[in-house]
Formats: sequence, C-alpha cells, structure tokens
Amino acid sequence: MNKLKGFFIIVLSLSAAIAYSQNQIEYRSDIGRIYPESPDDIVLTQNVVFNHKDMVMYCDSAVYNQKENYFDAYNNIRMYQGDSVSLLGDVLHYNGNDKIGTLNGKQVIFKDNDVTMLTDELILDRNVNTVSYYSHAVIFNDEDTLVSKEGTYFIDDEIFRFYYSVKLNSKKALLDADSLYYNTKTEESEFYGDTAVLTVYDDTTRTDSTKVISHFGRYNSKTEEVFSDTSPQIYMKDRFITGEIVFYNHKNKDGYAYNNIYAQDTAQDMYLNCDTVYLSTVDTVSTAILTGRLLIRQADKKDTLYFHSDTVRIVMDTAYDVKKIYAYNHCKFYRDDMQGACDYAFYDRSDSSLTLLERPVLWAEDTQLTSDTIIMMTDEKKVRELYMRPNTFIVQNSDTNSAEFFNQVSGRNLVGYFENNKIYYAEIDGNTRSIYYLWDEDKKKKTKKLTGVNIGLSKNLHLYFKNGNLKKMAAVENPEFYMDNYKNIPQEEKQLKGFIYLEDERPKSPEGIFIKRK
Repeated sequence: MNKLKGFFIIVLSLSAAIAYSQNQIEYRSDIGRIYPESPDDIVLTQNVVFNHKDMVMYCDSAVYNQKENYFDAYNNIRMYQGDSVSLLGDVLHYNGNDKIGTLNGKQVIFKDNDVTMLTDELILDRNVNTVSYYSHAVIFNDEDTLVSKEGTYFIDDEIFRFYYSVKLNSKKALLDADSLYYNTKTEESEFYGDTAVLTVYDDTTRTDSTKVISHFGRYNSKTEEVFSDTSPQIYMKDRFITGEIVFYNHKNKDGYAYNNIYAQDTAQDMYLNCDTVYLSTVDTVSTAILTGRLLIRQADKKDTLYFHSDTVRIVMDTAYDVKKIYAYNHCKFYRDDMQGACDYAFYDRSDSSLTLLERPVLWAEDTQLTSDTIIMMTDEKKVRELYMRPNTFIVQNSDTNSAEFFNQVSGRNLVGYFENNKIYYAEIDGNTRSIYYLWDEDKKKKTKKLTGVNIGLSKNLHLYFKNGNLKKMAAVENPEFYMDNYKNIPQEEKQLKGFIYLEDERPKSPEGIFIKRK
C-alpha cells in the first residue's frame, strides 16, 4: 500500500514538472545577472528576447523570476504573435503560468493585419487570445476610426467589443453608441445604447446625410447597409421615417420597413402611416411600394386631405423627390369640403394632376360627380380645374330630408373650375340631359314646397354652383326643355340613364376612407 502511494506521488510530481516545463518562459540576452538579495530574479540586459507559446518578446532590459515564471520588461518592448499580431510599449509584466500580460506606455500600439490600436495600457490574455483596455483607445484601419473608453479585441475572430462613449468615424459614416461590436473582416458594426446615432453621408463634403437613431442596430461600412429592429428613427433632409424593423442600403438606395411605419415630409406637409415599405433604385429612379393599413395625410392652412388605398407606388429620383404616385384598389380620400373614391389613382407632380380611374366618384357638399375618368388639376394643395370624360353624370339630392328628389345632369365631357376647393362653374357637352327639381322655399318657416320638375335636352350646358351645390343651369344650342308636375312624370323618367347614387360609399370622416366599397 505504501509503495502504491509513493508511486502516485511520483506520477503527480512528474506531471507537475512536465506542466511547469511546458509553461516555462524561454529567454536569452547578452548579459544576465543574479543578485544575492533576490536569488530568484535574473536581471537581463542587451538584446533581451523571450519566447513563450509561439510569442516572441523583445526589450532593452528585463527582470525574470524563473521560479514564479514571470518577467517585467522595460523600454522598446516588441511582442509578436504569429504572422499578423504585434504589440509595442514601454513596460510589460507577463506571467507564463496564467499567460496574461499587461503592457503600458505613453503610447501602446497593437496591430493585427491592417487594424491598429493606440492606448496607454493593454491586457493580453493568451488563454482566450484577446487584448483589452480600460482607459481609452483609438482603433483605425484604412477606412474607419473607432474611439471608446473600454474595449476587447478577439484576435482569432478579428472582432472588437467596445464599451462607453463609442465613436465610429469612417469616410462615409459617423456612429455614436454606448456599446459596439465591430468585425474588422466584414466591417460590420453592431451597436447598442439608449441614443445610438448613426449618420451616413451622401457626399464627401458631409453636408448631405441620413441619420439613424436607435437602441440597437447593425451597420456595414463596406456595403453601407443599416438594420435595426428597435423602432429606429431615420432623418433625411426634410423627411423622417420610423418603423419597428428597418433595413436600408445607403449605397444601392434600397431597403424595407415593417410594422407601425410613420413617415413625414415637412417640405410638402405630407404624413404617412402604413405596415410595410419596400424601396428599390434602378439607375436614377427610386421606387417605394407601400401596403397595409395605409394612410396619407396632406395638411394645408385650413384643412387636411386623408387618403387610403390597398397599395401605393411612389416614383422618385435618387434624392427621393416625388415625381409620380400610383394608388391601387379601394382608393378613397376625405377632406371636409370634398371626398372621393376609385379603384386606381395616379398623381403626376410635373403638372400637379390627379387622375381617378375605374369607378371614380367625387362628392362635394350635396353633389355627386361620376364619369369613366376624372382628372383634377391642383395648385398649392388645392383643386384648380376638373376634367371628366366620358359618361359624365352629376347627381344632387335636392331634398336632404328624403332620397327621392335628385337633380341630375348627364353628358359626355365636363370641365369644371374651382375656387378654395369648391366648384363654382362647369361646362358639360355632348347630348346633355338634365332633371332639375324646383322648390318654393320659406326661409322664415324653414320649409319648402315642390312646385315642379324641369326636364331638358341640349348640346351643351353651363352649370353654376354655390358652396359646391348646383344652383343654376344654362342650356346652349337647340335646347329642349319642359316643366311639369312631379306626379305627372312617369317613374322611369325620373331618373336619367346611368343614374347611380353612391352616398353609402361616401367617407363621412377620415376613418371612413378605410371602409371598402361594394
């Protein structure tokens, strides 16, 4: 039993000796001294070199404790690991047993391939192959410069982790964050912080830029891609956009945004809400596709226009100035003084024209206007002129207390003129027909009595409106009109061919634009 115990002691002693020899630092120098008061320390001077685990270290002088297997080195310290890693400094303490070294100096320099770090103290941990600093450092390569108070570099993965007041400055971007992961190989940054701010520049003068404010995000300096899923805020000139998830390629000018999207263009007083946005750019044309619960608002001094459709396609130049807007399926808009609906709409900014197609209809006060195509010419956010063709039809409920007495005008084409977004005059041509109810009103008693119906046919009609309501008509070229008692007119003649009344599809409030048509 005692022999077996002695055997184990020998084995353990041999194992410890082997482990010790494996971790032992190798050294050489021109001069070495041992002083009696410190028999474990060897003072090395002139051409001092240390080798340990594939790392070579040079210095002017050093004190090596062979028993504890550590050394302190001084002046002109140079450390090399592999073919790419080097460190320079003034004072180094290195322990061969735990494989950790602390390098100090007025300027400690760390290099790995094209990455350079400048600081005053670095801790090298060769167990996990990292270098760390806790005071301040500047890191740079050919493209980027980073500054932070604390950080760690993972040599094997070529990844930095920065903490506290991190700044990334590249030729095309500036990033401020509380914390940052940076991959030197891919040039991708992963940033964190309550107010992480990324500014991506559009030109070399840095006068034109896109700013991203986010709690978390990723930015690639090489590809100029930005991603965040913490509702980032993006600012571009007079524009602002936010969404729960945003991706944007600044170089290619394409990207997407999902969920709770809000955007605004202060120059145009335009505001947008939707669920998804897709952006793509080909040559000099940028296109944005908007879907979901889509709402576009445009404000002026007195009123706000609310617009909705299932899908909107916006065509812009590469500066994102809007050129054309296309809206598809279930289009509706609402203003206090005018409402409209269609299945397809097109806005051309070059002439400020809005075209409504596929079952288009307009409502103004008690007047309804329909035709195959409706074109509104706008000026400073107001309707200036109106063109309707063909199959133009005007319907007006002349008695709002019932749904029986409708003034009606039909024809081929109509041209209307507006003032303060209210139609005041129109001309309609092409075999125009009309039905107009005549009333005797008592304004004091606030009552009115139907006195007759005017029915006519002419080549052209001039229509006069007041506050958006039809008040007078003048027939041109061979008019044929007659007036009769309402009861004498057959039921089938009380409505012109093509009559349709769409009041139940009319949006009565901004929320009404989301109610789909039949």
